[in-house]
Amino acid sequence: MPSATTLTAENLSKSFSGPPLFRGLSMSVRGGLVAVAGRNGSGKTTLLRILAGLARPTSGRVVLERAGRALPDPERRLAVGWSSPDLELYGELSGEENLRFFRRAAGRPEPLEESRRRLREVGLAEEAIGRRVEELSTGMRQRLRLAFATLFDPDVLLLDEPANGLDVEGRAVLATIVERARRRGAVVIASNDERDLAGADERVELDVSRKP
Repeated sequence: MPSATTLTAENLSKSFSGPPLFRGLSMSVRGGLVAVAGRNGSGKTTLLRILAGLARPTSGRVVLERAGRALPDPERRLAVGWSSPDLELYGELSGEENLRFFRRAAGRPEPLEESRRRLREVGLAEEAIGRRVEELSTGMRQRLRLAFATLFDPDVLLLDEPANGLDVEGRAVLATIVERARRRGAVVIASNDERDLAGADERVELDVSRKP
């Protein structure tokens, strides 16, 4: 059943200096898996940050609607989950403490067992409870980022290079998360690895040439 939430990008352009990374980009995401592909430097990460509300486009706009109503920023932040290799969690806290901190900061505290369930689902049942994040391996930190992305059971999941540092077991965890999320709503994945984009319902290709 299609999600009642729709993420729409209208005529997006983004420039830092020189030619734009992309221009005139429009897309509407309501359900399923959308793949964002392109070579290094084509703007994949920037596009996902704009969709997540973490960066502003040079022109154009992004609207998140639920049942036809545009969501204000406080609701939007909880309706969109985001993960990226540049997402930095608090290194001096454990994984469990990070998740509980962000829930409380959003005014949505949850029982301890729920936080631990989220950690079990990404394969961090023990590591993220008793160890500081700065002590975790690259793959473990990536699993924790995935747990962070799903922290509020979002309608839209935005994953930038989600398999970064993951082993075979970690990729299986990622596949489960993506399948569950695409049944509930929409998933947008940006990646250089075609394995991450397999089975996509739609595909957005970004062009690194940045033609004027």
